[in-house]
Amino acid sequence: MDPFEIGVLVVVAAAVLASCAAARASAGRHLSEFGVRRVPTRRAAELLAARDAQDLAEMLAATNARRRARGLPERSVEDAIREFGGD
Repeated sequence: MDPFEIGVLVVVAAAVLASCAAARASAGRHLSEFGVRRVPTRRAAELLAARDAQDLAEMLAATNARRRARGLPERSVEDAIREFGGD
C-alpha cells in the first residue's frame, strides 16, 4: 500500500473511533431537552400497556358510533379480539 493510502485509512479510522466515543459519552444526556425522560423498563411496559388499552377503547368507541349510525349492533372488546386475534 501507498503511504498516502495508509494515512487516509488511519485518519478515517480515527474519525470513526472518535465519533463512537463521543456518541457513547453523551448517550441519553440531553434527552430532557426534547421532553423525553428515562423510564424504568417495567414502568415503560406498564405505560405502553395503558396507552394500548386507551387506544383500543377509543377505536372501539369510534367503531361503535359508526356501527350505530348504520343500524348495526355494537362490537365488544371480546368480539374484536376474536375477529382480529390477540395476545
